[in-house]
Amino acid sequence: MSSCYVPNGASLEDCHSNLFCLADLTGIKWKRFVWQGPTSAPILSPVTEEDPILCSFSRCLKADILSVWRRSQRPGRRELWLFWWGDDPNFADLIHHELAGEDVGLWENGLSYECRTLLFKAIHNLLERCLMNRSFVRIGKWFVKPYEKDEKPINKRLQGIWV
Repeated sequence: MSSCYVPNGASLEDCHSNLFCLADLTGIKWKRFVWQGPTSAPILSPVTEEDPILCSFSRCLKADILSVWRRSQRPGRRELWLFWWGDDPNFADLIHHELAGEDVGLWENGLSYECRTLLFKAIHNLLERCLMNRSFVRIGKWFVKPYEKDEKPINKRLQGIWV
């Protein structure tokens, strides 16, 4: 197996999930958009409202497009990855005009390790947002639903979800 640079030192093989068969991966498609950042030195990141990557990422989340962003190894460069199944969505209203589409991919052409890792991260982020929206609380790797006073207990064991 070839080595792959991972910023936090973890690899896809170190990730675990208790969810199986999330979707039919054979129909997955993806696209990568890139923002070069400012060309003058020093490299300063714009505030969130003006950041093309974060602005586009936020719009994609609101449109229920599975997405993830990351900093590139090259200074000042960031990427936005979008994943979907079926027909290609219209990205015109979602993607900031300063972003350039660099790569497009299909399951039939294969998913690189990098692409699979980012897909896992996008799914993980989606699961985390769904749990947080349902009043779960994160404790380390675990998500637990706090007991509410007026709630009838289902059973006496602590129930949690590990992601």
